[in-house]
This record gives sequence, structure tokens and C-alpha cells, in this order.
Amino acid sequence: MRRIFTIFSVIALAAMALATNSASLKTNAQTGNAHSKVTVTEEFEFPNDCTGESMAVSDTTVVTCHDQLRADGTFNEKCEIRQDVTAVGETTGIIWHGNATFKDELIATDECNFSFTNVGKVILISNGNAPNLILSFDDLVRMEDCVLTADDHFVSADCRGLGKP
Repeated sequence: MRRIFTIFSVIALAAMALATNSASLKTNAQTGNAHSKVTVTEEFEFPNDCTGESMAVSDTTVVTCHDQLRADGTFNEKCEIRQDVTAVGETTGIIWHGNATFKDELIATDECNFSFTNVGKVILISNGNAPNLILSFDDLVRMEDCVLTADDHFVSADCRGLGKP
């Protein structure tokens, strides 16, 4: 949930920046491109549906984005988010390690017309005999004429196998 909140905070900031610059953006005759790469570390709690316990999660995240501002004023941002993840069961002490990959896209013409998609998967492998945890995320947020027309967030957890022997 913290990650989703962070993503939506970034979207809101991008939409506000686009709105404050929308008049100047639409007068530019050329397309502008930018590329960014950021590495962050974070710690948070996340539920493990396989064991029924909370996990203390730590990760190193690399966010790589390509932004494009088109001559018609449309802003398009595509990001790939890769994470190296370690999680520890707060009750059992079981350790999971794995990785995550997310693909995000934001398309906006102004603060009242945008869409955001996020699709990702987290694969956590148990060091012991606990099941491995595979999380899938699929999000869609769309605003049209300042009306929220889609606000869909799907998360699924799949418990597989018995970890590493």
C-alpha cells in the first residue's frame, strides 16, 4: 500500500506540474525528451497471505523513466521499476528473498485528463520450508474532464511450493 501511495503522489505532482505549464507546453513546436534513473532503499510492512503474518520488507529500488512532451501538449512517461527484496516474517522469522519488476505509464494532456497504469510482479523465495510468495499488481487510474472514470487496483497472492530445500 505504501508503494501505491508513493506512486500516486508522484502522479499527482506530475499532473500539477503539467497543469501549471500547460499553456507554455502547447506553444512549443518540438517534442521534448528526458531520461532519469534513481536508486532508493526503503523499509515497510507487508502482509504475507501464505503464512498469515506481516513481513518486515527492505528493498533497493531502481526507477528508470523516459519522459516525452509532445508538440500537442501531451505528456507521456514510461517507467520501469526493479527491486531487490528481502522480507522477514515477523512471527516465524522466515526469510524470503527475491525481486520485483513493475512497468508504469502516465499519459496526460492536463490535470483533468490523464491515465496511469501499473503492472508488476514480486517473486519472493523462502529460505526454509515455507511457501514461496508471488504477488501480482495491476492498476489503472483514469481521469476524463476532471471526472475519475477508472480507479482499479488488483493485487493477487499466489503461494507456491515449499521454498528452498
